[in-house]
Amino acid sequence: MGKKFKVTVKGETFEVEIEEIKPSSPKISHLERMESKEKPEVQKTTKTEIITEQPVESYQKQQMFFEAFKKPEVIEEARTNYIFSPLPGKILSVNVKKGSKVKKGSLLLIIEAMKMENEIFASEDAIIKEIFVSSGDYVSTGDKLIMMEK
Repeated sequence: MGKKFKVTVKGETFEVEIEEIKPSSPKISHLERMESKEKPEVQKTTKTEIITEQPVESYQKQQMFFEAFKKPEVIEEARTNYIFSPLPGKILSVNVKKGSKVKKGSLLLIIEAMKMENEIFASEDAIIKEIFVSSGDYVSTGDKLIMMEK
């Protein structure tokens, strides 16, 4: 049997009986559960793991690109023959034409990235042999933009 109570609601009195129901399994609060769990052991490791959101093929391609620039002959070729995109963005303008002669410091093209205009200049006197992009194109870091010849 439960306990009996008198309850008055809006002037009317009621007699009610309340019986306590015991749960079949004890309830454990969230905090008690957290406290009762053993703390996981932290494993120390000497191996460094690289986590990337890029697909594996894209990551490998990027690594091959950077590995290529460690070789002296590729660095020399890149410095003397090609202009690469230093950042991803949209080509706003190409200020040179194939066959034109440029002086060191001449404006070659403008890339827009994050609402900022980035000017790309000639690093030396040269002749423009090939232009790989045009206004409105989107480029990624490392894309070939212009081929130059001394």
